[in-house]
Amino acid sequence: MKHEQVVVDYWTMLKTSGLCILLALCGFILLKMVQTVFWLPGHLKKNQLRLEELAKQYATDISEEERAEIEKLFDSNEPLTDERISQLLEKPEKPEPEKKEQ
Repeated sequence: MKHEQVVVDYWTMLKTSGLCILLALCGFILLKMVQTVFWLPGHLKKNQLRLEELAKQYATDISEEERAEIEKLFDSNEPLTDERISQLLEKPEKPEPEKKEQ
């Protein structure tokens, strides 16, 4: 048997270890994407139900005039400006007219 000299090729070792790390990272990303495909629809449904319940809760607190104004605002094609938002938010509540007794 002859004695053989072992030559270490550092460039090939670095390239191989880098590709293994890259492959592991791609596998992790793939698993996370597959998990998201099954997790996201359920999460969005829960969130939608929570928002609908919250909207129902707030819907009982506003008057019909305010509701009509908000629907008109969202149905319009105009962009919503800061001035318009501040107008809606700072709108003073109308006091009820006093009933005169005769």
